[in-house]
Amino acid sequence: MSANFEDFKITTRLGRINRIAQIVLGVSLYCGLNFLAARHYARWDMSENARNSLSPESAAYVKNLREGVEIYAVVSMGRRDNESASIVRDFNTLFGQYEYASTKKAPIKAKFVDAYVENRRAEELASRFGNDLDECVIVASPRRFKKIPITDFYDIEDGARKNFKGETLISSAILNVTSDKELNIYFIKGHGEMSIKSANNSRGLSEFAAALSARNYKVAELDLSETKEVPEDAGLVVVAGAKSAFLPREIDALRKYLLKSNGRGLVFLEMGPLLGLEEVFYEWGIMSDDMLVLDSGGDYESATGDLIARSFPKNPHPIAKYLIDSGTPVQFGSARPVRPDLGAPIDETLKIAPIILSGRASWGEKSYSRGGVQKYDESSDIAGPLPLAMVATRSAGGDLGLKIPGGKLAVFGDENFIANKWFNRLGNSKLALNAVDWMFEENNMLNIPPRPLGAFSLTLSQADVFELAWRFALAPAAVLLLCIAVFAVRRR
Repeated sequence: MSANFEDFKITTRLGRINRIAQIVLGVSLYCGLNFLAARHYARWDMSENARNSLSPESAAYVKNLREGVEIYAVVSMGRRDNESASIVRDFNTLFGQYEYASTKKAPIKAKFVDAYVENRRAEELASRFGNDLDECVIVASPRRFKKIPITDFYDIEDGARKNFKGETLISSAILNVTSDKELNIYFIKGHGEMSIKSANNSRGLSEFAAALSARNYKVAELDLSETKEVPEDAGLVVVAGAKSAFLPREIDALRKYLLKSNGRGLVFLEMGPLLGLEEVFYEWGIMSDDMLVLDSGGDYESATGDLIARSFPKNPHPIAKYLIDSGTPVQFGSARPVRPDLGAPIDETLKIAPIILSGRASWGEKSYSRGGVQKYDESSDIAGPLPLAMVATRSAGGDLGLKIPGGKLAVFGDENFIANKWFNRLGNSKLALNAVDWMFEENNMLNIPPRPLGAFSLTLSQADVFELAWRFALAPAAVLLLCIAVFAVRRR
């Protein structure tokens, strides 16, 4: 009897130890598998056209990064509308792809920030990247950063979002912020131009220069009369409101920089003669008439007489996209038309496009200098709407179907809107800064098509719902009946 009792205690104890061991082994197996899965895992994209994976081009760039990259999406996640939810979903999917493709040596870390909820995080970002962070994406490396408005990520057709350009813009921004190339901007001086060192209201560009410096651009002045050519490290050359003529060798230096070096030029014109720049414009298919753009439709600032431009081409240029999406006009001063030169040589590598236009009731007044009441004269004036800024781009050829970007030239028919007095009015600063940002864009080197946004819906009648319900209930009901039958048999 004693032996049986001892055997029962031993058996019970061994059973308890066995159960504990099973639990410990099961938990260890679970933790071990999760640990291995977290450190060594792979993803297979089974979606159509691999839409949930980065393109091989982007993946290669990310794999070869030498330093980590941070991505912050400042969006209003607290809003409950469908548009905000779909935007967060688009970016969340894209950010996961970049994080997965990055390496431990140079990781990419992406975070969402709701500026209205995460106040401390928003303040930290503002101290690093400036205050204009609402509804934008920031891509930052340890040395520089780039901000992209959310609206730039989508192609809008008939008020609806059609294509998502997230991979193109994010990959371009990563290349930009991790590049060793300095982003140098030279402002030409020596001809009475506006100065980046001046705080004067009407002729100073200190506000413009400060905004560029905040975006990691290095600004400096350049006197072409003291140098034989534009420096090799020049990323962009700016001519802002020149008042006296350029020397022939200065014009030659600009032409060589734009054509042979595939340089970038940004010109803001005053009223009057073009001071030798017409030779440069001619090669780029652009001309600017010595006319004052007037408007009888009331698009004027009543106190100053400045022209308010709020019209854009049917196919808008990327420089103006933010202004269009936000409905923000631009306040120009005395603006002149800038339009295509129909007499320029035909060049298949050259593309010309307007950026912003005057209103339908506007015209280019030839006799503006006489003063008094001005009226449209069909014999000498040009009827509007007129381009107030044009951009010309060249492709330098290509191999294997990849277009190699050439030079870029943008010409604005007004210099006042970038002066300190006007720079922060309406959409002036956005137009000027967008023009500079676009000059440095390398998106056309990335062979990454935008991703179409598909909307899927399923419409069911009440009868359809009931039919699906009982069909889906068949399998669980069969299992339940089998269990009941087994239970009944075992009870007997």
